[in-house]
Amino acid sequence: MSTAVKAEFPRVRFTCVLCGECCRRYWIPVTHRDVIRIARYTGMKPREFLALFPKEMAADWDEPVIRLRDGEYYLVLKKRLDGTCIFNKWIGEKLICSIHPVKPNVCRYYPFIYWLDNGVVKFEVYDKALGYCPGINKGGYANFKVEISSIGDAVRAKTEFREVINRWNDLFKKGLVKGTLEEFMQYIEQVVDEYSRKNP
Repeated sequence: MSTAVKAEFPRVRFTCVLCGECCRRYWIPVTHRDVIRIARYTGMKPREFLALFPKEMAADWDEPVIRLRDGEYYLVLKKRLDGTCIFNKWIGEKLICSIHPVKPNVCRYYPFIYWLDNGVVKFEVYDKALGYCPGINKGGYANFKVEISSIGDAVRAKTEFREVINRWNDLFKKGLVKGTLEEFMQYIEQVVDEYSRKNP
């Protein structure tokens, strides 16, 4: 049973024009819940579509930092050599998301971002999307139905994922894992398997 979430939204016109530019421009951070949905939908193993992005090459994302023996990373979706997300497909002139029904929450919300402020979820237009995303100021005013329906799950997923990564970092700090990429992928796949069994 979900609990009501208080949220504030900007009044802005937006309609997605399916240009795919956001799928090329950004690395897509994911949580374990995103990974589970994608794995179930595609039949792929997490290591087939996950990558680690070096923290030193990124801005300070509001995502948990994964510690390995050679540095700190964020968990993201893989990209192709042309820079597109591996789940994008060209259909005519449109770049379509092949996992649209289960895409990560960060993708569902773009060009909006959110944060928690004293128990209230606040949405705003992502500043880097202004002047870049061609869907902003097109069509009618955004109604935030998708965001409202999924924000409770998204907030819980972020909290849980932070705990998942904290457990990994603790194992690494205590020397119980060597901190290799292979070990981390095994760890995240184990987390996904356990969570999937508990939440069929």
